Amino acid sequence: MDQEAVRKVLPLLPLLAAVGETGQVTLAAATLAVPQPSVSRGLARLGTVLGAPLIERRGRGITLTPAGEALLPHARAALDAVAAGLEAVREQDAQAFGTLSIAFQNTLGDRVVPALIKAFLVEHPRTRFELRQGSHGQCLEALDAGAAEIALISPIEERSDLTGVPLHSEPLVLLVPPGHRLARSARIDLAEASGETFIGLKPGFGLRSMLADLAAASGFTPTIAFEGDDLHTVRGLVAAGLGVALVPRDRAGTDAVEIPIAGAAARRRIGAVWHTGEPSSLGAAMQRLLRRRGPALAAAAL
Repeated sequence: MDQEAVRKVLPLLPLLAAVGETGQVTLAAATLAVPQPSVSRGLARLGTVLGAPLIERRGRGITLTPAGEALLPHARAALDAVAAGLEAVREQDAQAFGTLSIAFQNTLGDRVVPALIKAFLVEHPRTRFELRQGSHGQCLEALDAGAAEIALISPIEERSDLTGVPLHSEPLVLLVPPGHRLARSARIDLAEASGETFIGLKPGFGLRSMLADLAAASGFTPTIAFEGDDLHTVRGLVAAGLGVALVPRDRAGTDAVEIPIAGAAARRRIGAVWHTGEPSSLGAAMQRLLRRRGPALAAAAL
């Protein structure tokens, strides 16, 4: 077949592959998101170029002719080769120097973010990172404004325009000062702390909304005496005897006492989100890392 015929055939191969996979022109058109007549006309043109029809009517449906069956595996192989080539280009492009913008909550900055960046730099060593730190709401604002391509947040935001990957789920504990009346408890219901003064993160942070939700489920509204921007401050205020707090368990230990909270709802769920659509080369590479290794990296970091 001459080069002119190849040039005419290549754009039409997805039509044959879709019909071969679905067995129907209607479903093939839906799969390719094109009008049904376009599929029919395209297959007719393909048959004309090749000099043999590729589909034929059988009852109310269609079936591939011997010529169509013979061409189908080669069409799939050609499309797979093109897809592999595009992926190779993306991978090569991602190796080039570039900047990836990530927004993350303050409570994830000391462990999860460094672990992800370290793993990413192994495969993409020339990448520069633009890091934006803030509350749950601020991270989503940065994402929506285009100031960040990926956001690491808790809880994961469920929106139709976002794609998310769960990374880790960890229990929340009630943090109390040494010598507190609840300090010897092996496990408590959060309602037992309804009369306590709470120290929390500021409104807009994920842990603040979790505290409000869990307290409401336990039948009370927490009294917030102090508000901070980071967990280190919250833990320090609790250790100083100024109140109690709802926090994730601290693997490094603390001067205060951590008490497990009964109930499956008392967990912090961490994830990564990004806008659905075509990402940058570096954004696509980070998405692949998050899907492939994100949960393991987050679990090891926390």
